Amino acid sequence: MSFFKELQRRNVFRVTVAYVISAWLLAQVADLVLDNIAAPDWVMQTILLVLFLGLAPVVFFSWAYEVTPDGIKRESEIDRSQSITHVTGRKLDRTITFVLLLAVGYFAVDKFALSPAQPVATGSETSEEVVETTAAGNTIAVLPFVNMSGDEENEYFSDGLSEELLNVLAKNPALQVAARTSSFSLKGEKLEIGEIGRRLNVDHVLEGSVRKSGDRVRITAQLIRVDNGYHLWSETYDRDLDNIFEVQDEIAAKITTALLPQLVGETAIETTGAVSSDYTVPAAAYQNYLLARDQFNRLTQTTIGSAYEQLKVLVREYPDYAEAQALYAHVTLMNSRRMEGDIPWIIAEDQVRRTLQKASTLKPDLPEIYLVEGLLHARSHDPQKAIEFFERAIELNPSYAEAYRYLSEAAMDLGQTPLAWEALETARELDPISVSTLRWVIQQATDHGQPETADDAMRVLRQVAPASADYLQFHLLYENFRFAEAAIALEDFRANWPDEEPHDWQLGRLYAALGKTDEAVSLGWGPKVYIAADQGQPEVALATMEEEAANRTDPHDRADLYWITYTVLGMHDEALEVLSDLWYGYAAEDLGPRMDYGDAFALVELLREAGRAHEAEPIARQILAIVGHDEENNAPWIRMLEGDYEEALRLYIERTRNGKPLIGYTGVPVHHFALESLPEFATLERLVQEWREEQRALYDELTAARESA
Repeated sequence: MSFFKELQRRNVFRVTVAYVISAWLLAQVADLVLDNIAAPDWVMQTILLVLFLGLAPVVFFSWAYEVTPDGIKRESEIDRSQSITHVTGRKLDRTITFVLLLAVGYFAVDKFALSPAQPVATGSETSEEVVETTAAGNTIAVLPFVNMSGDEENEYFSDGLSEELLNVLAKNPALQVAARTSSFSLKGEKLEIGEIGRRLNVDHVLEGSVRKSGDRVRITAQLIRVDNGYHLWSETYDRDLDNIFEVQDEIAAKITTALLPQLVGETAIETTGAVSSDYTVPAAAYQNYLLARDQFNRLTQTTIGSAYEQLKVLVREYPDYAEAQALYAHVTLMNSRRMEGDIPWIIAEDQVRRTLQKASTLKPDLPEIYLVEGLLHARSHDPQKAIEFFERAIELNPSYAEAYRYLSEAAMDLGQTPLAWEALETARELDPISVSTLRWVIQQATDHGQPETADDAMRVLRQVAPASADYLQFHLLYENFRFAEAAIALEDFRANWPDEEPHDWQLGRLYAALGKTDEAVSLGWGPKVYIAADQGQPEVALATMEEEAANRTDPHDRADLYWITYTVLGMHDEALEVLSDLWYGYAAEDLGPRMDYGDAFALVELLREAGRAHEAEPIARQILAIVGHDEENNAPWIRMLEGDYEEALRLYIERTRNGKPLIGYTGVPVHHFALESLPEFATLERLVQEWREEQRALYDELTAARESA
């Protein structure tokens, strides 16, 4: 008998087929169960290894042993005339048929009952099937993909992949993509698709999962219509990390294909993808980029600092990675002393500009480059130039909510109110639960007499970021000169949110204005200097100045400290020397992050007092060119810059009587010393003091009520 015939007689083929089918079915069930319990990758890998290694013993066993009526015996011990392998073969045939039916049934349930209209593609093969349905609109939200790797440390990867996919989609002008901050705010919440669509104001949702193991990744994505929950499209990709960008572009193209025919006609489909580049991003670099962006997106001083350190290493190791260079510029700017961090501006500005130049050379059409350029101009008090860059960023990424918000701020600085509100409304549509956008909406609606809009935005803010809402409530009270209530609100904020920034500086100023001297002095150098000067203790003020100066490296920061202290003490010549050095040296005779309005205003007044009006006037004109349009808020200040001190004093007195006094730490701000020689200045001082006493009485009343509650 031939070897092949003997294999057939001993049922080796039947046993092998039965084992393979059973192992496949077991692996599918295990994969489903382990996915749902978020088991680590190694569990599934171990099961597959055991099943694979088990094949050889099973084949050997079926060859060497035979099942008999008396039990299992070695084949060599059995008389062939007594063998019942033909009976065993028929039983195996029935077993194979049964297991095969189970496998087919599982496949049918999985693909047609549990996941309707969800074709699966693996490797390089992907399905083109799209459910034929009328799309509800062109708005879409990309939810954070679920991390199925079983390792929380890989959370940044699934989040980052989702964000990068969102950015690719956002570049398509035919789609309106909800911003990351809103989409990711729903992470971890168990919400129905309809509720997600309502909260984010979108017609479609893209969700999925990511399973990463070593240099391999499995990405499952599905596009769902919000109004009826139907799946428009779904695919699964098993790829190497080196091909991750191809997967992102492919998913984006499939979504475009699924939506745009119904929206704009078959002939208007556009391919959505990243800007082409000759540089291939290594998988390790991409993972580190996602990790840094995840840190940056958390927007705390600590995480911004962490992102900065990670990116500093990343751009040194991969200098041709354009996206990393652009993000490094953005993070460096936000980590500067003029934004959210501690890097001196003299260092940060140069670093940001050099990094942006590098990124522009590598990939000139990255939207983030233009956003950061716009922010640089905005910080340099050039809102018109900033608007040009923000608009270019929006042109490259029509769903760039952050650019719309900054555009709104720059337009508001120029007095272009219609443009500012239009941009702000678009930002809120794209990012309806962004904390930054909601805060800006509330501030502007409050300033422009739109209480309903402000209340609606505050209601949402309290839901998504209650700590931020509490701080903003304090800020609005402070900006409206309701110092007693503001102090109570800030005290409550500090008590309720001990892990948040305590805002010592603001509370110190409030306490100083309310006459709570001891408490104010304990909270910072500003109150300590002012109160020491008021109490005739110049040596304490100067010692405080020198002590604080030792902690400052930025020329602007040090100059602020010196000129304020000198002016408080009446040492005008020394203050003028400091501000002149700042203006003609570091600031290069230009308003911006190196010298702000308050510095320049004080310099104008000091120059005029010193008989150097010819130097003061060009500086005054620079300030007026920027703030002169806002007569409603800046009229007294504008009159002083124009040299009309009597009218400025009259306006300040009128404002003080209306509950909006000219108030510094302990009275009229020191850099308004030019008004002191006018007869009515005593009236202003008296009104300011009366206001302080009223606020202190109200504070004591509110404090007593709180303690008795």
